[in-house]
Amino acid sequence: MRNNKLDLLNPYIGKWKTEGLTKSGDVIAGTGSYEWVDGGFFLKHQVDVMFGNKTIRSIEITHYDDMDDVFRSQSFDNEGRISISTLKIYNDIILIFADAERFNGNFKTHTIEGTWEQFDGKNWVQWMDIKLTRIPL
Repeated sequence: MRNNKLDLLNPYIGKWKTEGLTKSGDVIAGTGSYEWVDGGFFLKHQVDVMFGNKTIRSIEITHYDDMDDVFRSQSFDNEGRISISTLKIYNDIILIFADAERFNGNFKTHTIEGTWEQFDGKNWVQWMDIKLTRIPL
């Protein structure tokens, strides 16, 4: 049976313009999209961005973990990296936690804005600010 908490992901469905800036000055620009996999148990997130002068393409699959009451995701990119994350959504607040990265952001009607941090071995340091803007159909 599908958990109703999955409905918290419905506002993300659609296409998004991605823009941002890393703390080292790299510009981030591109697009992303969110859509349900048939059946509505898994959310697919595809990303196609320029990160500085590098193209990053990835696919992420998110599901709801009933046992721990959180969302879990796995992301795979064109450089062979795999990222496993835990997501929490509280009203308009989005929190994402991985081993060496974390995100704190806010969802508004047509935008998602927030800051990514990376763990440098001792401390969490700001990595990049990011903004997604919904692309009208």
